[in-house]
Amino acid sequence: MGVESIALSKKTAVAGVWSVGARLLAKSVDFVSLILLARFLGPADFGLVAMAMTLIFVVEAIFEMPLSAALTRIPDPTRRMYDTAFTLSTLRGIAIGTVLGAISWPLAHFYNEPRLVYLIIALAFAPILRGLVSPRMVHFAKQMDFRRQAFMDVLSKVVAGMTAVATAALTQSYWSIALGTILTPTILMVGSYILAPMRPRLTLKDWPLFADMVGWSMLTQILLAINWQLGRFILPRFVDTVSFGRYAMANDLAGIPYQTLVAPLDFPLNVAFVTAHQKGDLKSTYLKASGALIILLLPIFTFAGLMSEPLIDLFLGSKWQGAAILLSGLALASIVQAPATPMPMLAISLNQSRRITLRSLVQCLALVPLTLLGVSLYGVYGAVMASCAVAFIVTFMTMLTVRAMIGASMKEQLISIAGPAMAGLASGAVLFYGTYFFTPNVSFLMLLVQIGILGLVYVGAYVASIYAVSRWFKSTAGAEQLIVSMGLATLAKVRRTALRG
Repeated sequence: MGVESIALSKKTAVAGVWSVGARLLAKSVDFVSLILLARFLGPADFGLVAMAMTLIFVVEAIFEMPLSAALTRIPDPTRRMYDTAFTLSTLRGIAIGTVLGAISWPLAHFYNEPRLVYLIIALAFAPILRGLVSPRMVHFAKQMDFRRQAFMDVLSKVVAGMTAVATAALTQSYWSIALGTILTPTILMVGSYILAPMRPRLTLKDWPLFADMVGWSMLTQILLAINWQLGRFILPRFVDTVSFGRYAMANDLAGIPYQTLVAPLDFPLNVAFVTAHQKGDLKSTYLKASGALIILLLPIFTFAGLMSEPLIDLFLGSKWQGAAILLSGLALASIVQAPATPMPMLAISLNQSRRITLRSLVQCLALVPLTLLGVSLYGVYGAVMASCAVAFIVTFMTMLTVRAMIGASMKEQLISIAGPAMAGLASGAVLFYGTYFFTPNVSFLMLLVQIGILGLVYVGAYVASIYAVSRWFKSTAGAEQLIVSMGLATLAKVRRTALRG
């Protein structure tokens, strides 16, 4: 592997650390804010806002436009390109606001909750404000510099969270949650023009540069929304409320690692793929990215799957134990589908967004009948089994698509994830046998100690396994090799700093 390729991989890893670190910190702030808000507001307040936000999330997903990704693949965007991106984003915000305003009354009537009308209209300002962020922020992303974006993300969460909590303490009103939700994109929007100044003008003259990506993106987002919500739409018709609640909780828990760790990596991966494509090293970069994501996600989902019962008992209580087996199954599905994670960013970097749409269509065509069959026969367990089956289908199709896009054979793709998979199996065996030493029916503190000790043992086993695999496959330059080399370099730097001190 060339020096430039190694430098690019390390630069991508550093950018990913900044992006993921900011997301983790922002999610931590969200969690603390949630706990504090719960001290002043009741479940009915949170439920009312959740009803409104569910609609907003779906509508916003359907109208999603990857404009920043489109600008990233342009070597030197012009002023008119930035203006076109701003105009499209503004039009998207107006469309979202219009749709939400039109749906607010029928939805309020359907739920027999008149307060939803004004709440939805107010919360619609959040996606509108997100669309007004300065497009020139993409300049820092193209340079793999995510420090400014990380700072703005955390700052907006802290300010919005403190304001929401203070408002809740004074008013005891659900509007405090709405205020925090709207304030976050407001701060991001204002901060973006401080960090990346521009005086936007409305124009669509460079629309052809975004047309393919935007057109396919809308269809893709509609399919993704169906895939995302299908189980929640179907299950209540076949199972009782308690079973559905357990499934929904398990599904939400299984989605946290992707939301927190993978979503922030989309932009760094897109930039890395664009740069690698320009340097003629796209296949190697993609294979290392796929392996690195496996290294990142495998221990998390393995731990969640094998430790689901004690984890559910610790965080949710014994009444949620029925969700443990569901979490294990959904964690397995997430592991199977993990190698398919970087493919959308690859397709966007090559201006082949239609391939993402095709994959989403295949996923939808498989998920609908399998979920209907599984749920009608086995209830919530059938829904989980359908998710596992579809995960295999999606991963296999993704590998075929990657082969068509960059010429990486099925064998090469399997080899890129073989090392992390072997490390995961070895450390997973340690975790599996470690669960036999758990003492049942213990206090909260003792359960926390047991999980903590076993977690540390598991992490140690996983790190040792990754190192062993990197030594075994030392003739190849896989993701585990890169991570180990970066880790050793960091330790050496810390040692030198300590000696100088």
